[in-house]
Amino acid sequence: MKRPSGFDREPEPERDAPVAPEALASDRRDESDGGWVLRRRSPGRAAETPQPETGSTAAQSEPARNDDAAHDPSDLADVLGEARFGTVDAGRVAPPERGAFPAPAREPVDEAATTDLSDAALDAREPDGGLIAKLRARSDRDPDPIRAAERDLRTATRLRRRRERREQRRFTVHSRRRRRYWLIAGGAVVALALFVAIGVLSPLMAVRDIRVTGASRVDAAKVTDALGRFDGVPLALVDDGEVHRVLADFPLIQRYAIERIPPGTLVVQVEERVPAITVAKGKKFETYDPAGVIVGTADKRPEGVPLATGAAASTGSPAFAASAKIVRDMPDALRKQLASVTASSGQDVRFTLTNGLEVLWGEAAETQKKSAVLQALLTGLKGRSVQKIDVSAPNAPVYN
Repeated sequence: MKRPSGFDREPEPERDAPVAPEALASDRRDESDGGWVLRRRSPGRAAETPQPETGSTAAQSEPARNDDAAHDPSDLADVLGEARFGTVDAGRVAPPERGAFPAPAREPVDEAATTDLSDAALDAREPDGGLIAKLRARSDRDPDPIRAAERDLRTATRLRRRRERREQRRFTVHSRRRRRYWLIAGGAVVALALFVAIGVLSPLMAVRDIRVTGASRVDAAKVTDALGRFDGVPLALVDDGEVHRVLADFPLIQRYAIERIPPGTLVVQVEERVPAITVAKGKKFETYDPAGVIVGTADKRPEGVPLATGAAASTGSPAFAASAKIVRDMPDALRKQLASVTASSGQDVRFTLTNGLEVLWGEAAETQKKSAVLQALLTGLKGRSVQKIDVSAPNAPVYN
């Protein structure tokens, strides 16, 4: 619709033009619109009880009652009659002055029972049952597509990440297991290293007691004093080479073994050399073991050690080695009866007993069997005149 231009519009009344008093009076009557005569009450509201008037309020309401009494009863009847037929001339009834009636007391309102009339008014203005209400219902029924898409995207992203983590765990299970094994092995190695370090460096594991066992011809007290240098040294730091150099000063010790007993005991087990052959060196007698190591020197021949003569007196000859081996393997009871040994080679070893009986032994083989046969013959031939016994063939001994 085209808006009228300035020439089509009706002339507006001048704003500065004076207004007649009758117009002002009619405007006041129109504004009141007879509202003081007909007041519509809400269906659920109870009748208001007028409050007692006090002070200046009662004084102000007194002229109002006088003005109401000044009205003609016929005018009031005409107004009521017109109101019965739906028409009222508000100009015939003067409106009440302001403050003539006291303000009614305000009743409490139940917020749950109230109704928002703004949406109802908007729906009433719209045709076809209210467009705004339909749009609101549709928005409640159909969510925002953008928000729904964002929500679906977040859900898909979360599911994808969860699936990726699950696949990663499945493909890395072997590596994690292998890493766990390596960690366990590394922890064990570290624990062992700590234990060794504590054992090596801790003074609680130092040597405080030294024991020497297996010594009979060797003075054990002298060996213990020689090993005293290891007193206070941690057991793990006792050097076997140092122990060997200390025990090398004792020729009677053939072999030894070291035992470390925590927390501070060092045990040395020695095995002495067995004197096998005595060799006369001038006025001295030197005693040798089967290895040809001199184990002692004496002014007279030691008892139980035969005196070597001939090729057996040479420590480096086969005759000496065979003779010394046979003496070493003999029982102690038979060895004590030997007076001398002689041999030209390693296969014709001969012994002379302390009673003068000559024994042909032969080679250094089957020593235990030959020793048993010889002892049996000595026992059986006791008291008989026998000069020579041949046990080189133990299964067929010969004596004469």
